[in-house]
Amino acid sequence: MNVTTCVGAYFVSFMLLWRLAIVGLPFIIVLVIPGLISGRILMRLSRKIREEYNKADTIAQQALSSVRTVYSFVGENKTIKDYSDALEGTVKLGLKQGLAKGLAIGSNGITFGVWAFLYWYGSTLVMHHGARGGTVWSVAVAIAIGGLSFGSAMSNVKYFSDAMAASKRIREMIERVPAIDSENTEGEMIQQVYGEVEFKNVKFAYPSRPESVIFEAFNLKVPAGRTVALVGRSGSGKSTVIALLLRFYDPQGREICVDGVRIDKLQLKWLRSQMGLVSQEPALFDTTIKENILFGKEDATMEEVIEAAKASNAHDFISQLPQAYDTQVLFSSSRYYKIKKKKSR
Repeated sequence: MNVTTCVGAYFVSFMLLWRLAIVGLPFIIVLVIPGLISGRILMRLSRKIREEYNKADTIAQQALSSVRTVYSFVGENKTIKDYSDALEGTVKLGLKQGLAKGLAIGSNGITFGVWAFLYWYGSTLVMHHGARGGTVWSVAVAIAIGGLSFGSAMSNVKYFSDAMAASKRIREMIERVPAIDSENTEGEMIQQVYGEVEFKNVKFAYPSRPESVIFEAFNLKVPAGRTVALVGRSGSGKSTVIALLLRFYDPQGREICVDGVRIDKLQLKWLRSQMGLVSQEPALFDTTIKENILFGKEDATMEEVIEAAKASNAHDFISQLPQAYDTQVLFSSSRYYKIKKKKSR
């Protein structure tokens, strides 16, 4: 709409009084520059504000996902303080954004200076070239409105930048090519698995926190058939050992072996199919109990599903439910879950 207004205004100006239109044409730069500058500044500030909000979002997500840990260690006040500190940056950027918007609106005063010049030059056209006063006034207004419209069009780019900044993380995730491809079918498969696991001088830091090294020359050897417990404080790397063994992440240094073979040389799907994992905060998906168990082995038979439930001491409980293994799971957590009988259609 603004671009069309600009083009139409200058077209009408040249049709009515081309001499005045030519003189007034360079002023479009003066009228547009404030809009362009404010648009670029607002675009940059919008990006920075989004980044600051992402920091606060991360703190909130971590606190909510580990709410029991936060509560048990009486960390509510610390979490609130961290969240408030993360929002301080948005306050400063918001003030700058408000100042930029105010300057952009205030710059509209340049229009009166442009009008003054056009009316002065238009008066000479009236006196010496037979132009009419009404025509001069119409052309001057059209030039000013055309320039302001173009400037407004540029300032509206800010809204596109807001959308682009908001979608940045989503676009990065869509376009990201994972280093570990879970669908890759290449790699070795061990014919006879004994289960010996060995970590050799492993070095690792999470990609999101590369400055926080979790393992530095970590060594661990678990003989086949042994039961091993990893004990340590929260954040010491117990869960990280399992994540590395399942190749959710790859170490930055040295190697991890199963039965003497490096796991990065093994077929990933096969490797994960050889292990059973129950995490410290297990969750069930919003589907039937049977389908939840099938996530461990998609092509398993019903007999294998029942055998897995018996091995985990869940078969007797499941059998007492109204629909047994076809019972729908509505919500679950590591402490409790609710189950509802499927409605028959």
